[in-house]
Amino acid sequence: MNKEYNEVVIEGHLELAKGFVMGFLAGRGVEGSAFFDEACHIKGKDATGHVVRLISAGDNVSTLIIGSGLYDLLVAALNRRPQVIALRITKARRVLSAAFTCTFKTYSREVSAQLREILSCVPEGVDGASGFELHEKVDPEGKGHEFFTPLHDYELTGKGRISGSVKGVLDLYHQLGRFEVVKLGVLELTFGETL
Repeated sequence: MNKEYNEVVIEGHLELAKGFVMGFLAGRGVEGSAFFDEACHIKGKDATGHVVRLISAGDNVSTLIIGSGLYDLLVAALNRRPQVIALRITKARRVLSAAFTCTFKTYSREVSAQLREILSCVPEGVDGASGFELHEKVDPEGKGHEFFTPLHDYELTGKGRISGSVKGVLDLYHQLGRFEVVKLGVLELTFGETL
């Protein structure tokens, strides 16, 4: 597993950048080492402290998180034919760690079991247990009531913060984001040196 990651800002058309990077990775048989997802929001702990989208600033600037070993190969690939490939790396820096907060409420025992499974099997280098609160409520009087009534026989609520290694945190962010009942906070990245 790639332990170090870089944030890379690419200037050029969004679809071209995304297609080039995904083709570049597929050509090397690499999966899971680049996070190129327009649904994520990132808050950087740097001098500007601004919030950016993982794919951001319109059609001409794209940002992705990529394994540091692949970063050197990507730079070399883009530099090989700059007149043919209309993409240029404008900024790159190390990503030291990642974190996010999330909350959820579900009345489904099946969804509850899936969320508990995800939260109990966090990847190595990720802290998901400390500070995460789960509250389960069982009310037998609610059994048999319709789904949209105020009374339910089962409820699981949760809130907390997940932090640690970049890949592990981003993987969990995507896993939890697939559930409609989960509200994800922004991804907070801690940056290291500029490359």
